[in-house]
Amino acid sequence: MMKFSHALSSSTLATEPLYMEQQHPEKLRSEKLPPEKSPPEQLQQIVGQIVNILQDGSLVVENQDRSWHCQRAVSCLLAPEIGDMVLLMQANKQLWILAILERVQQQNPVEIKVPGDLSITAQGNLNLNSHGLNIIADNGNCHINQMQYSGESLSAWVSITKMIGNQFESVWQTVTQLSHRLFRHTTQTEQVHAGQLDMQAESYARLHAQNTVISAKAITKIDAEQIHIG
Repeated sequence: MMKFSHALSSSTLATEPLYMEQQHPEKLRSEKLPPEKSPPEQLQQIVGQIVNILQDGSLVVENQDRSWHCQRAVSCLLAPEIGDMVLLMQANKQLWILAILERVQQQNPVEIKVPGDLSITAQGNLNLNSHGLNIIADNGNCHINQMQYSGESLSAWVSITKMIGNQFESVWQTVTQLSHRLFRHTTQTEQVHAGQLDMQAESYARLHAQNTVISAKAITKIDAEQIHIG
């Protein structure tokens, strides 16, 4: 009798896991699998209108008679203005302006504003097409291996100009130069080829060299009140 009861209890223990798996599969599955991580915070998107821009750069957006204190996301390069319709997203208990959907007043120019430096990189060509181009900067540095400029006119107002190079070529139909003082220094050879050459000085003209040659095919004329030779 004792042997039979022992066998029965062993059989019951052997079949108990199979019975639990058939009757309670969710319970066994929850015990075998690791616990799931807590779900992330829900993100909420809101559309509102900017009503104020604070001194620290944050903005106040109004939505359904409620005001929200927001920060501009780094990806929103366009500088917001009062009256703009913007897209907000809530993340980490903070509202961020992701994009500007609509600008009511188009009188002001659109401005791309970033807190730090801005670099634009293109693997191919970079083309800028506009009606006008204005560049304002305290310091500038331009390095171009080969540059070609084509335009109708070019005007420049500068205080100091310095140009250093190996070779300079210039072709003009008419050149006009006005200056108070002009200094020109040539270390080797300077040649002037002209159809007609007219040099005039109001008070004093001097020509000096170790060897001086003045020649003409037809006429050489020297005219003055006094002529000193020697």
